[in-house]
Amino acid sequence: MKKVSLVAAAILSAAIAASAQDVYKIYDGVAPGAEGLNYPEMTLCLGSSRPRVYNVTEPTITVYRPEEAVNTGAAVIIAPGGGNMYLTWEEEGVNVAQWFQRHGITGIILKYRTNFMGNTEKEIEEQQNAFFQRMFGSFAEMGREVERGGAQAPVRAQRPAAPATPQKVERTIQGDDGRQAVKYVRAHAEELGINPDKIGLIGFSAGGSLTCNVMYINDEETRPNLAGPIYGVFSNGELPQNPVPTFIAAPEFDLGAPDASFNLYKKFQEAHLPAELHFIHDATHGEGLLYNGREWNEWIDLLYAFMKAVKFVE
Repeated sequence: MKKVSLVAAAILSAAIAASAQDVYKIYDGVAPGAEGLNYPEMTLCLGSSRPRVYNVTEPTITVYRPEEAVNTGAAVIIAPGGGNMYLTWEEEGVNVAQWFQRHGITGIILKYRTNFMGNTEKEIEEQQNAFFQRMFGSFAEMGREVERGGAQAPVRAQRPAAPATPQKVERTIQGDDGRQAVKYVRAHAEELGINPDKIGLIGFSAGGSLTCNVMYINDEETRPNLAGPIYGVFSNGELPQNPVPTFIAAPEFDLGAPDASFNLYKKFQEAHLPAELHFIHDATHGEGLLYNGREWNEWIDLLYAFMKAVKFVE
């Protein structure tokens, strides 16, 4: 497996950070539950030319501001995926934030907490490989390619029916970071140059689950004005208590359960509330936004059209 050295990864990470405008801590002091954690955050490229951020204990937001002349006042918080092992920083973070920035929307990447994966590059790689082996078995290598968006899914995903009875949604650490990000951005809206009533939250894979956790558990301060779980829908079989316009997109044959996306959308449809669902054929889990000519990349244009339709962007 080809690896990029720590030095090269650090240079790449620094280059990415340099293109951003501002980084803010979203908690005053240590994040609740992260007290005493001192393992090293690392940016590595394991089996990929793209950076992944591991061992996150200090949640932050990285803000990409649009030019003032085109600023719509809207903002979107972006939660990258990575199975809570890491954050897929480029294709599910930077590329998306910069796209929004070019379209007059403040793009905000949320660096939320991830699981501890090891103290060294070797330990992290071993933990990651073990995870893929458990998940994919004999399809482990293919699974790594699918996770990176470099191959088609090896098996057809199972399609479960909607839960017979609603399941209780439990708070998660990642969901708490999502709620705090919305709260922080809203509280600092004037400073960030945004409208406090135009704050969206989208997430990919594990970040999509984070987004759904925030959709189901929120209050006036932590509720986004628009939500977009992308190939990472969690649905408990019921409509969120305080629903907001919701955009859902996933590969047609996702590694997860595509029907979770359909089940959530169906609840919005039954209640005649604004939502869109897109299953895209030429797509694989984990692609985010890549300029590779594939049909999947149209999801962000579809999201932008939805934002205009629901007056999130005017």
